[in-house]
Parts: sequence; structure tokens; C-alpha cells
Amino acid sequence: MKEFTYEELNSLEYDLPEEVLKYKMAGDFSGARESIGRWLERSVTEGMKTRLRLEMEMLDLLEEEFPYTKEEMVHLFAEQVPDFTLRDLERLDREGLAEWIFLEGEKHYICSTVSNVLRKDREIRKRAGIAEEASEEERYLSEAIREMKENGSITKRFRLRTSVAVKEECFHSGMYLKAHLPLPACLYQVSDVTILDYSGCKVTIDPEDALCRTICFEDRPVQNHPFFVEYEYTVHAVYHDFSEEDRKRAQEMFEEDRDAALFTKEQGPHIRFTPYLRDLAREIVGDEKEPLAMAARIYDYITTKVKYSYMKEYFLIPQIPEYCAKNLRGDCGVQALLFITLCRISGIPAKWQSGLYTNPGSVGPHDWAMFYVEPYGWLFADPSFGGSACHSGDEDRRKFYFGNLDPFRMAANHAFSMPFACRKRFRPIDPYDNQTGEIETEERGFSSHELEHKREFIVREEG
Repeated sequence: MKEFTYEELNSLEYDLPEEVLKYKMAGDFSGARESIGRWLERSVTEGMKTRLRLEMEMLDLLEEEFPYTKEEMVHLFAEQVPDFTLRDLERLDREGLAEWIFLEGEKHYICSTVSNVLRKDREIRKRAGIAEEASEEERYLSEAIREMKENGSITKRFRLRTSVAVKEECFHSGMYLKAHLPLPACLYQVSDVTILDYSGCKVTIDPEDALCRTICFEDRPVQNHPFFVEYEYTVHAVYHDFSEEDRKRAQEMFEEDRDAALFTKEQGPHIRFTPYLRDLAREIVGDEKEPLAMAARIYDYITTKVKYSYMKEYFLIPQIPEYCAKNLRGDCGVQALLFITLCRISGIPAKWQSGLYTNPGSVGPHDWAMFYVEPYGWLFADPSFGGSACHSGDEDRRKFYFGNLDPFRMAANHAFSMPFACRKRFRPIDPYDNQTGEIETEERGFSSHELEHKREFIVREEG
């Protein structure tokens, strides 16, 4: 397998040859592969050849990501919703809650369809017997937001243990394994990171201020075992209500970031100022000139117009923000990238932050955005949490996530598509972000379906 470089991703800006695209959209993947083989022999640029090779990988991954036919999908739903029928699936199709592709002449559905629908569709949830009541996660979150509003800030300290392992069927004794797990970086709201324990093998730990911070393990284990790291960190979350008093307080503490203007530029292949996104930004912002109000209009658009949905792997989407804008659907990272891109088009510095959402009731990967306006400096925006609040009718919470962020965040990544300091040889599962961990051998990288991830933590409050 050819070694991966991040520069290869820039070729995603190229449109595929029409012949290849026709086969792909018709679901004739074998025809698409044969067509790619022919085009690799023709007089096209090296950049296009790179694009074609990436497309070959995408075809393989699409078959993994979209395994279920209509009949299989109905059967999977019926295990939790006994009266589920094909008519229900057709409704979910029309409403964009059941993503599919054509594969060898018939629709195939993404593997996350059932979990996505049970999370987002109230009718199906009710028929599945899922009660609409406040969860443990919701209670912790509400209490933290209340405290932030009352006291102006909140500080919490977390202890987290994460691990990644190769599934038993993919392991053989003595194989070389190189694993990466994310670590919190001491930047912005995160401080006092202490690494407590980790797997006993060759280990490389990135500096505390690394933009994509990881711990890297290298081993030739005789028996299969997970690679793990345990650490503590502090999060200090400040609340802004954008009142005149809040503005005066911010002005007293304001520190100019002279590099902020760097985050108004395009960053291929995804943060691109396409004609459609330029028009969209212009229509959203209108005649508004004040940066904070411009960013608020962009946030309002995404949180009220874009529907949250689990996504296929980001590697399968050649232009993520435009995909979100044209389809009005996307998960946390897709929505964050649309916010970042529209802000940059409008002249507002904006950038990426991500890692884990670490609420005592729920822990998992999450992405959000930062944007820069004076006199506040860098502020947060979480369009997907804001959109979920809008969907549930909680306007106060929707507004909270413009300018603010709850404390339940382990922020490991502070730049989008940042290579690991301890270099990976092969393409990461997600070449744009690192939240759950990666493993590779000397011959290839493992897919997400070949790995097992685990996250567990204890939370305690400082002060």
C-alpha cells in the first residue's frame, strides 16, 4: 500500500472524469474501478491520478459503510420497532434520516441508520418505547450551564482513561503495531494536564501545546492487548451574555491575537470559498457589518436550517461545508466546518477545535468551532448542540452555544487536518481529526471496523 501524505487530500478539489462518476452514481462499483484503471493509464495530471487512487479507496470504504439493503434495513428496525414497515423506511428516505447509495442496482443503507433514526425521529422513538425524559447527561449539562450563567464561569477537573485495540480476528502474535490516542492540549480553556498512566511499550508524547496532541505507542505484542492512556486535566469555561457590562469586562481582559487574520483564508480541500458558499454567506449576512452580529446570523442559519444526522466517514465527502450547505444535513463536525467557512468568507477569523464530549452521562467524539471578534478575542460556537436545542424547543440553550461552551470538553485538536507529530505511514481513518485513536502495521492502516475503542472517566469539580 502506498504511503499517505496530507498533500494528497488537495486532489479532492478535482472533479472526477465523467465516465468514472457515471459508474459510481449508478452503483456499478466494479465498472467504476475498471474505469479508474483506464484513466490511470491516460495522459492526465499526477494530481488527477492521485484523485483517482483516493476514489478507489473510497469505493472500498463505501461498501463497508453502506452494507444493508432495504429488506435488511426493515428487519433491523423491526428488532426494536416491531411494526416497522417499508413505508416507514421510505418516509425516512424522504426526510433525509436514512442515508443510502446505489450499489449493484439497489439501495444500500449506511450502518448508522437505526441509531440515527432512534436519536432523531420522535415517532419512531415512541413506537420503540423510548421515553422522552431528561437523561442523566441532560441533567449534568443543565446544572453546568446554570452555574456558568449565575457565576460567570465554571471550572471542572476530569480524569479520563481511553484505549484502542485491534479486534482479535485482525491480530497475530508478534505483529508490529503503531497506535495513536488523543491527549488534551494546554490551550484556551484547557490547563493543568497530567498524564497518570499508559501502556508499557515504546511511547512518544507530543508537547503540551501541540495543535493535534497525541500519545504514540509502538509494540510487537505476543498477545493482543489494548493501548491505553490515563490523564487528568482542568477546563475553565467563561460565560458571555454579550450585554454592555459583559463587553466592558471583556475589553479589560482583551489580548489581541495578531495571527487571527490567518484564519480568514481558504484551506483546501474543504474550507473553500465556492460560488455557492459565497452566495449563501452573502444572503445570510445581508447588510450587517458588525462582526459579532454577522457571526450570529451564520450561527442562527445553521442551527435553525441544518438537520443533525450521523454521517459517513469524512474521507468519503470531497467538500464537507458545501455538502452541508446543499443538503442541509450533517453531524457536529460537518456543521462546524460550514460555520467556519461561512465566517471566513465574511471576513471573520474562525477555526476548528475538537476532541471528546465528557459529560458524566455520555462520553464520545465531538467537534465544534471558534471565532474571533474584538473585544472578546476567541469565542466558541457549537452549531450541532445549538441545533439540537432548537429541535427540542429550548431557545435559551440554542443561544448559549453561540459564544459559549459547556465545560464537558477534552480538546485535543486545535487545527483541521493536522498531521501527527509522530508520523503515520498510512492514511488515517479520519485524515482531518483524531478523537478515538488509530492503529497501523508495517503494511497498512486498520479501518474503524477493525478496531475497538473504550473511554471511561471520573469527573470532579475544582474549588
